[in-house]
Amino acid sequence: MARYMMQSRKEAKIRRLRNGLNIAYFLLFYLVLIVMASDMLLDQHSPLSSSLVKRKLSLYLPESNTCVWTPPQNVESNTQIYGTLFAAYPGSGIRKTWQQVGAMTGIRTLDDFFDLGKEKIGLVKTQYPHYEGIWSYGSSLDQVVLLIRSPLWAMPSYHTILSEIEYAHTWEEAYKHLDQVFTHRAPLDDWIKWRDYRFNDEIELWGDYIDFYMSNGIKYWFDYDFERNGQYPFRYANTTERYEQDAHCILDVETCVPKAVVSYENLIDPLTGPAELNKIADVLRGKPGMTVLDPDGVSCIYHQTWLNAPEPNNDSRDDCPGCNPREDYKFTSAQLTKMADKLNQMIVKYSTWSGQQASDLVENFQSYLVEVLAAIPGPNPAPAPSGDYAKDLVDWYSSKGKGDRNSKAKLQSMSLWDEVSQFYDDDTTQGTRRTSEIEEERSILDFYDEFGRAIESARSYFDFE
Repeated sequence: MARYMMQSRKEAKIRRLRNGLNIAYFLLFYLVLIVMASDMLLDQHSPLSSSLVKRKLSLYLPESNTCVWTPPQNVESNTQIYGTLFAAYPGSGIRKTWQQVGAMTGIRTLDDFFDLGKEKIGLVKTQYPHYEGIWSYGSSLDQVVLLIRSPLWAMPSYHTILSEIEYAHTWEEAYKHLDQVFTHRAPLDDWIKWRDYRFNDEIELWGDYIDFYMSNGIKYWFDYDFERNGQYPFRYANTTERYEQDAHCILDVETCVPKAVVSYENLIDPLTGPAELNKIADVLRGKPGMTVLDPDGVSCIYHQTWLNAPEPNNDSRDDCPGCNPREDYKFTSAQLTKMADKLNQMIVKYSTWSGQQASDLVENFQSYLVEVLAAIPGPNPAPAPSGDYAKDLVDWYSSKGKGDRNSKAKLQSMSLWDEVSQFYDDDTTQGTRRTSEIEEERSILDFYDEFGRAIESARSYFDFE
């Protein structure tokens, strides 16, 4: 009897312990849920999120090959962390890139143009040296990752953003329209005008941007062109005038040469995306203050990020009522031919370079070239615009606030006036010279139209029909 009572007391004690453990597990489970929910609410709604919330890496469970996406957080001030700059020509898909990087590192990527009140450490995205970007991060970053996208899609995407922020060219004006970004696409008429006005400069800038980083910062602009916009009365340097290295690539970062070249097209493709994201992970992993998921975890979180990353993004424009689809934003035959010529130049140039970065560039350029050649229409180009078209473009561009950025009155109020006053000897020629430049560019594009017809016979060889 005594043995039975002792056994019963022992069993009761075990039951109490089990019940206690169950309650403890239950409370712990809900505590985890509360913490995760608090993190999400702070990240989305609270100005305290950057100072109170510790960054938390997305969770990967290798046993079940599952992962849990968590939103990235700001790096706390004065944190000792190895900094990475993500550089991209405007419209190259940097948003989807930093969403992926944030998921695998737990760190929010800062913007060069905005976030001016925050210390630029950890991860920063920039469009510098394109005139839409600024070097606002001093010497706080250590390495560069270069993101590329085909000019066939990057240029229309760039113009769409300009249209959404109403062609602002200061951060103050752009900030007023920030809520419009990723909400609609530009009217086709505006796209055609911007395209015809800016194409010659922008296709060169697309290539110059890549060359700048691959050459460790060789400048394509002159110092007195303080906005690096090449607008009259200034111009961009020709190839024989490009030899000076940007001081930022000497003093502020170890090297501007990218540690990795990442393709936007490969990154958004579900088949190639995980491997492309792992290229970024490889240059971040093991750096001071940087925690990155392992390769299997990166592949897992890649797919979770598309499901959980907050909108809006580029795809949000597809749901815009009354907006044209992205395929409607096309180029003329002459422009496509010149684009193909630029890609050929880049392929020839970087085919002679060694290293994985150059190899990745060539592989992507070749893919871009195939798509561009396939887009060149048949031998019946659209009729040439009227003789007033060049002047109409100048007037339209000026009406959008983008023209006359180097006005005499503006530069006279700046300290560099003594250096640039020589360019303003005759104010009355400014509009005429810019119009004549456009007319000269138009004649060049007419030549490319003729060239486009000549290569039409080659289309069957490439089986583009």
